[in-house]
Amino acid sequence: MTSLGLKYFETPKLTVADQIALDKELMLEVGQGKRPPLLRFYDFTDEAVVLGLSQEEEKYVNAAEAKKDKVPVLRRFSGGGTVFIHKGCLVYTIITTLTPPFKRFDVMGAYRTAFAPLTEAFAKKGLKLEFHEPCDLAIDGRKIAGNAQSQRRGALLIHGSFLIDPDLTRIKRYLKEPDVRPDYRAARQHEDFLLPLAQLGFTYQILREYLINSWC
Repeated sequence: MTSLGLKYFETPKLTVADQIALDKELMLEVGQGKRPPLLRFYDFTDEAVVLGLSQEEEKYVNAAEAKKDKVPVLRRFSGGGTVFIHKGCLVYTIITTLTPPFKRFDVMGAYRTAFAPLTEAFAKKGLKLEFHEPCDLAIDGRKIAGNAQSQRRGALLIHGSFLIDPDLTRIKRYLKEPDVRPDYRAARQHEDFLLPLAQLGFTYQILREYLINSWC
């Protein structure tokens, strides 16, 4: 099976805000050659709604509901869509250098290259992993992960949130139905569009091992 040859990097339990800040710091260090290309997972102490770099909060977040539940609304430095990060998700980060097979500004190509090893791993379980532009992973047309990307100073970062056993009620409460949707979503609302991987036999630990074995 192909691999990205990443080094697994264990990182501490932090707030979601601090995990995002750590992503930014590690990306700089990898780009400067101070660290090897790496894979890590968020081990977070709280919950948060996280906007993509250019998204407007009023369009994507029910801020009053999040505030009522004391869930912070944050903004990350990468693109992609809005997510609710909570204990039903597995959040990963891969950081590598912008060297072949990755190319500067080739956003879709970077996603496809990064996800190729996962496609092979899921196929061995009899599951067809689908990549839908701009940044979704799906099975049978239902989303299992949202992803985001940043390229800067010689480094490429891709991170995302896999839905293992998500709280669909709270996702629906905090996240507005988006005006702009990928074609494959059509008019489906969150509960019909999202696929918890627990329904396919995945646990946090099983998926974590899949990602480590695929990328490292």
